[in-house]
Amino acid sequence: MVFSLGGLVGNIWHDFSDVIVPLFLASKPLNGKVQFVIRDFFPWFVEKYGLILKDLSNYDIVNLDNDTEVRCYDRATVGLLNHGDLRIHPERAFDRFDLFRFRIYMRQIYSLPPFWVDIPYKVDPQPNKKPRLMLVLRAGIRKFLNAEEVQEMIKKNGFELVVVEPKKNVNLTEFSKLVDSCDVLMGVHGAALTNFFFLRTNAIMIQIIPYGHIDNFAFWYYGSQALEMKLRKIDYTIIPEESSLLEKYGWDHPVIKNPDSVNARGFEDRMKYYWYEQDVRLNVARFEPVLVKALQLLKE
Repeated sequence: MVFSLGGLVGNIWHDFSDVIVPLFLASKPLNGKVQFVIRDFFPWFVEKYGLILKDLSNYDIVNLDNDTEVRCYDRATVGLLNHGDLRIHPERAFDRFDLFRFRIYMRQIYSLPPFWVDIPYKVDPQPNKKPRLMLVLRAGIRKFLNAEEVQEMIKKNGFELVVVEPKKNVNLTEFSKLVDSCDVLMGVHGAALTNFFFLRTNAIMIQIIPYGHIDNFAFWYYGSQALEMKLRKIDYTIIPEESSLLEKYGWDHPVIKNPDSVNARGFEDRMKYYWYEQDVRLNVARFEPVLVKALQLLKE
């Protein structure tokens, strides 16, 4: 099976959507009787996702970038086909596999508790237990401009706070267990929310959606998948006063005044303003009801 690690690999969402999920769908039915031949080879990728790759193939991986051998195979698959943006369509997958079952598979690979084990808050016998919330901080675009204030507000509302800033070469064996220990995963719309694969059934994903009328994209890339995997989700869409774009462009600029007109220009302008130029200054008073709702859901 020949495939490339080119493109946007290095972003965990693309790691899964472009490589891991389609590779799983193509190779899992072969029960390990397949050898991976990789072009645009990245050692960090093979190390990071080594447990998955070793489960899918019984053979050493071939680095096609520097391989000089002549190799003969009975048959070969060249390239990977996905079902869409981080999606699995059961009607196209072996054994009608879906995203929920893929999440179960991930739990098995990383030795996490079985999918039927309840969220940590429910199984913790301690009388003064607090639900655990993982806050994902971004170092680049779409970062919190008032991260310390957000953290204090989370703790004030009764959560045990876990703050992370995942790196590309994070140890997934360790990090998956950290995510699994949390009841809530919270962050601004972006790749790190892909770690929802390691949450337990009925855990909650809180997605902070940037300004720009992009709620439908937030649902398409993360929200719908969370629901398919039997997670719960709460969305919070920021208003102009919470966006760094207001300070930069002002109320009269189309970026603020008429986001639909900017979106209508196409992908490049939409990405330029609402993905790449925007940071978030969360209005903690406006956001607080989201945490109240999350706490209520966890106690149900």
